[in-house]
Amino acid sequence: MKKFLFVLVTLSLSKGVQKGFSQNNLRNYFQQEVDYTIQVKLDDEKNMLRATENLVYINNSPDTLKFIWFHLWANAYKNNNTAFAKQKLENGATDFYFSTEEERGFIDSLDFKVNDESVKLEYDANNIDIARIWLNKPLAPHEQITITTPFRVKIPKTFSRMGRDGQQYQISQWYPKPAVYDRYGWHPIPYLDQGEFYSEYGVLDVFITLPKNYVMDATGELMSDDEKKFLAVKEASSRKYLSLEMSEAQKEIAENDSFSMKFPVSDYEMKTLHFHAEDVHDFAWFADKRYMIVRDVVTLESGKKVATTVLFTSNHTNVWRNSVQFVDSAIYYYSKWIGDYPYPHATAVDGALTAGGGMEYPMITV
Repeated sequence: MKKFLFVLVTLSLSKGVQKGFSQNNLRNYFQQEVDYTIQVKLDDEKNMLRATENLVYINNSPDTLKFIWFHLWANAYKNNNTAFAKQKLENGATDFYFSTEEERGFIDSLDFKVNDESVKLEYDANNIDIARIWLNKPLAPHEQITITTPFRVKIPKTFSRMGRDGQQYQISQWYPKPAVYDRYGWHPIPYLDQGEFYSEYGVLDVFITLPKNYVMDATGELMSDDEKKFLAVKEASSRKYLSLEMSEAQKEIAENDSFSMKFPVSDYEMKTLHFHAEDVHDFAWFADKRYMIVRDVVTLESGKKVATTVLFTSNHTNVWRNSVQFVDSAIYYYSKWIGDYPYPHATAVDGALTAGGGMEYPMITV
């Protein structure tokens, strides 16, 4: 009986605590919204991105904001004084510390405006990958502003997440991004090799311009019909290659270089691809002229269909040959056990990323 009463009291107290906790959280909880339109062009001769960003910042908080913190995480690769550089060295990795200027990266050419008026940009005293813009007019609760800036990113050699290996590009943590503002205040954090990210959700429309013979995928749904046709042709040739015996595959490479590990010369003609994503906290993209592509569709128990894709190079064929089935299984079973996968597609990419051996982004993982 005593045991029963103890359990009953415990449950009652727990229910009361949960009720109070949930009511307080519901009353105090808010979430900012940040919607982006980004236009970016890849210069694969200089390993540069040149871009413009237009973002709508919606203040859903009960507070009036006088400034907005931004993450400029590409600056983590600028010198040996960043939190990223120090962490790498503390963990015994000296590759970045002894890297050359040409191998490092940065973000510059920033010119922030709010509602078409220039604003002051102030860098954090200790972290060059964190800065804040001071608003000429404070942003009241439930109001929104439009923030614009051009920016340029020098893509570093692959030391962590964002990087390049020859002309294979892993573009992540690359654009100016507001830090999270929640009921505890601002959360400006420097980029770390071993660390997690805390970001606001929103809608992204990203337009990527690059040489026409690149194969790529990204967060979001591809909206460009010509590129869908290009990928269909590329997938057909990829599946043909995968059906060959090794000797036949080697002969195929020798005859037409279609899946050689040598980087093809970039097309002079460019293409612009539009990706649209909703309810995401980040946007990453990956591009390589040598990529093979295999796609599938997995049907969840709820009936929802999710498109799956894998991108990989021919030297990893043995490892990646059946990888699209692995992606299918992961999406199917996690949806069965936890709840439906929330996005329309899932892509796995064969890349040179070194941070923890892989990294996940909305709709795409490497």
